[in-house]
Amino acid sequence: MYQVRIFIYILIDSLCQFNKSKMGARKIMGFKCGIVGLPNVGKSTLFNALTHAQVPMESYPFCTIDPHVGVVEVPDKRLDTLAKIYKPEKIIPTTLRFVDLAGLVKGASNGEGLGNQFLSHIQAVDAIIHLVRCFENPNVAHISDTLDPKRDFEIVETEILLKDLEVVENRIHKIAKHTKAGDEKLKKQITILEEIKELLQKGKPAKSYHAHPEEEYFIKELSLLSRKPILIVGNISEDEATLGKKSEVTKNFEKFAMESGNLFLILSANLELELTELETDERDLLMKEWHIQETGLIKLILAGYTLLRLITFFSVESNICQAWTVPSGTPANKAASVIHSSFEDRFIKAEVRHWADVEKTKSEALMKEQGFVHIEGKSYIVQDGDVITFKLSAR
Repeated sequence: MYQVRIFIYILIDSLCQFNKSKMGARKIMGFKCGIVGLPNVGKSTLFNALTHAQVPMESYPFCTIDPHVGVVEVPDKRLDTLAKIYKPEKIIPTTLRFVDLAGLVKGASNGEGLGNQFLSHIQAVDAIIHLVRCFENPNVAHISDTLDPKRDFEIVETEILLKDLEVVENRIHKIAKHTKAGDEKLKKQITILEEIKELLQKGKPAKSYHAHPEEEYFIKELSLLSRKPILIVGNISEDEATLGKKSEVTKNFEKFAMESGNLFLILSANLELELTELETDERDLLMKEWHIQETGLIKLILAGYTLLRLITFFSVESNICQAWTVPSGTPANKAASVIHSSFEDRFIKAEVRHWADVEKTKSEALMKEQGFVHIEGKSYIVQDGDVITFKLSAR
């Protein structure tokens, strides 16, 4: 039995860096995405490209043993616009933290190797980014003699499904001991678990189970890995990326990925690394020559936001302009608590400027004159790009 090492990166967004001396204790909020994949698919290369962390990248499996951490700023051109309008002393973008961890062996769902440890890390994330190799390279080892992205993807997915199946079967066994008394609630839970078990046995993820609203809490507490949203990332060669022509391998895998119902994007980890090592002018010139509109980092950020249904709002306080990330559908008082934990209880109202109006006027004075500064209560649902001033009660 060959060993299959799977790596995971935990991506934590929105690490609040608000000026502590002016705003008090800060509250750390964020989302987490675990990036998984087989050995030598380009995870460490991509990690280096994103974080400049210089993780070892030997061309043989299992080179990542100790965890590595890197933090990068999330680029957002809207901050440049706000800087011109408000001229703050400091601009603080949202940040991303990448944690590169060692993985597991095939059979991890049965506890072999570091399987249980690895799978517990996936349980802690909100979404999964699955990196899959779509390029041939005789100098980079692979777990098989042939390149087959679909097969590689399914190896990892199978381990996840098997772990979920174990969790479901254990819960069924536990609940079954207490159903003899005729508890209808427990019987309903058994029914739900049996239906999820059947799906898992057919190779379908737990998220394909259509739960009723009243069932959501019970299912959520199971922490099933296959209920998490997935972004599939195909790692292509540099030539494929610069020429802008997809290989047959990439085309076939893209078709499979799209049919799976998951989000999908392609990038070249090697090219991303090379671009980060260039000066800005040289990088921009090459990207223009190769018709590359945006880097892989921006692609991942945008896809991550879509995957987790996140939005960004902005605050301009104490001469600091800062970007904040919250889930779509967040009310104003909850958004305020992202800046500081006490803000939710102290919330009185929010002065909201919609981004379209900010772009249109490019002036705080004009927004006020034209009635574009809206007064909203705690139930107002924050929109992407809102510039918000929170009015708070005294402590």
